[in-house]
Amino acid sequence: MSEICLWKEKYRIGNNEIDEQHYLLFSKIENLLVIARSGDLENKKKECQELIEFLIEYTKFHFEAEEKIQREMQYVGYTQHVWIHQGFIKTIQDYREKMEQDFSLNTLKSFAGTLLTWLAQHVCECDRKIMSNTPLENQSALAGTAENIDLIVSKLLEDICGVKVRNAKSCLYKGFVEGSVFVRRVATGESRYVFLYGLSEQLAREIYFTISSLQIEDIEKLDEIESSALSEITNIMTTYITGVLSDEPSADFKYEDAVYTGKYTDGTYNLADGIVISIETDHGKMEVLYCKVK
Repeated sequence: MSEICLWKEKYRIGNNEIDEQHYLLFSKIENLLVIARSGDLENKKKECQELIEFLIEYTKFHFEAEEKIQREMQYVGYTQHVWIHQGFIKTIQDYREKMEQDFSLNTLKSFAGTLLTWLAQHVCECDRKIMSNTPLENQSALAGTAENIDLIVSKLLEDICGVKVRNAKSCLYKGFVEGSVFVRRVATGESRYVFLYGLSEQLAREIYFTISSLQIEDIEKLDEIESSALSEITNIMTTYITGVLSDEPSADFKYEDAVYTGKYTDGTYNLADGIVISIETDHGKMEVLYCKVK
């Protein structure tokens, strides 16, 4: 089994209290990943349940501590930061309910992959802005759709995954999106938006390794940790994009996703009017299809 080391120095935000809490969260997620990857859930069920309960409760405690610091320093992005925290608390509470009903290895892996990816993104994209009192969003609704998607996706790839973006171009959807791993994300509010993310094999492997320090075993048969980690990255991208392109609050949308490998053949939605943004990186390509279907 590969050694897992999730903590990175880039996760430090410059506040000792918060940095220590982040370090503890990452170390507990490491412990959970070791159990999940061992597959020995039956013999380690009690330890696993204690870890899950700790992570859920400590995440809430950490958010409260972080928000207190933001209030004291009158952080400019406080309100939005609280909304983001509340959204993720709902996610982990949903997982708690799932695991109460189905304490399975697949559910455990999905929880671990989602929690790890969300925390890494949140620290890099949000928490590092607290001490410098920097607003959370840099995108502008005045920019075009393709430009905003390019800006958001490129920034997340570079900040979270350390993936250098070379260039990007947009075109109309021609019936396919290139890639080896595909995540379809549907955001439904008063309007409905469909996003399809196509990742090259090399890029999918690089993103997953950067976040987890682990290798994808089989690109055509992703396990639940790998699938949920890659899905959560695109979930974060989708939330940012809808937040800029739609007048509806991101928190009001309901999201659903599906992960495909090999070749995307799902025909649930008519995507003829979609826009594809093709982003070239040092580790292969990501194509993002965006389409408003309702």
